[in-house]
Amino acid sequence: MKYLFLSFVLLSKFFTYGQETKILSDQEKLAQCIKGHTNYFTFNHDRPEGKGWEILEQLFANNQFVAWGEYHNSPALSRLTAYAMASANKYGYHALCVETSPFVAEELMRISRTQHAADTLAKIYSDGYPGIGTFPFFHSAEDAQILEAANKFQYNIWGIDQEFQMGFSYALSKIYAAQSKKIKSEFKTVYDSLQARWWYPQTNLLDSLKQVVPQKNYKALIEEIKVSKEIYRFNDNQGRALLMKKNFFRYYDSSKNKKVFLKLGSNHLAKGMNLQTQIYDIGNAVYELAQRNGTNFANVYIMIRYTTDKGIVSDDMTSEENENPKVFSALYQRDQWVLVDIRSLHTQFRYDHSLAEDAYRLIEKYDFVLVSPEVL
Repeated sequence: MKYLFLSFVLLSKFFTYGQETKILSDQEKLAQCIKGHTNYFTFNHDRPEGKGWEILEQLFANNQFVAWGEYHNSPALSRLTAYAMASANKYGYHALCVETSPFVAEELMRISRTQHAADTLAKIYSDGYPGIGTFPFFHSAEDAQILEAANKFQYNIWGIDQEFQMGFSYALSKIYAAQSKKIKSEFKTVYDSLQARWWYPQTNLLDSLKQVVPQKNYKALIEEIKVSKEIYRFNDNQGRALLMKKNFFRYYDSSKNKKVFLKLGSNHLAKGMNLQTQIYDIGNAVYELAQRNGTNFANVYIMIRYTTDKGIVSDDMTSEENENPKVFSALYQRDQWVLVDIRSLHTQFRYDHSLAEDAYRLIEKYDFVLVSPEVL
């Protein structure tokens, strides 16, 4: 009878505990995380200040690879990147990996050593395709601050992407200008034909030019154009990802300094599959490299809520085709950056569908979410 009574007491306590302990939904878990792991920073006299910024800076101390998954063509984010490069340099970082080709990275390095980097970028942009320019993601005065930081803190810029289509004409002109008078004269018609269809230059014409070009770097550039134009032709995301990995590891293997600050489009830097293309992209490759090295990799998903077009402001949170999870857009603050540490959620979710699918995917693949106050 005594044992029966004891069993009854234990069972009573078990059921009472079960009744008192509420099983939280994924939405409630995220709300608790946001409440306890959100910090902020602002720009004070053009310098970022606040607990959120201190956390971002500390990532460089604790990780071999820090990846900023950006939204493109942002003056505010470029300015922030220049400050991040200064912070990272204190912890031994000397490599900035960006979403350009190796050739454009070399051009950016060259421009970084000039006195008027902003003017040079502006000129190259204005000479390029109207409204798009020549170098993707590098054309503003704020972008020039990144180049100035690269020069000041002795960074190497790693361009791991394809040769972008809007840069074909610029690249061809550089190749042609570097040739002897004899080659220029003999291949003027070939060059003019290539420039006439700069967006998709003919392979046989590229090959004929490559045969007479003596410079190894320009032979390689012609080959890059050939590869890139086929990526465009077939919308080959898999081929592009493989190219990024190949170029990254070429830089990595030849570099004495192995700490890398990556700044590319957010979808490329996810752990696991790319958020958009459903392939294993460069972010996952670097994440696995950190695991192989026994070091650390941290990635930050950077997003905006508001954009403008011809004076009309669009709110991504209210859009039916929203680009970012609405639960994070709701954190937007007009006058400060909002940083959420979501690492604690990686193993906590029950996938009870209380969150939107895009929120689940982002939380699985990123360590932090940074909501910018910028209206782009």
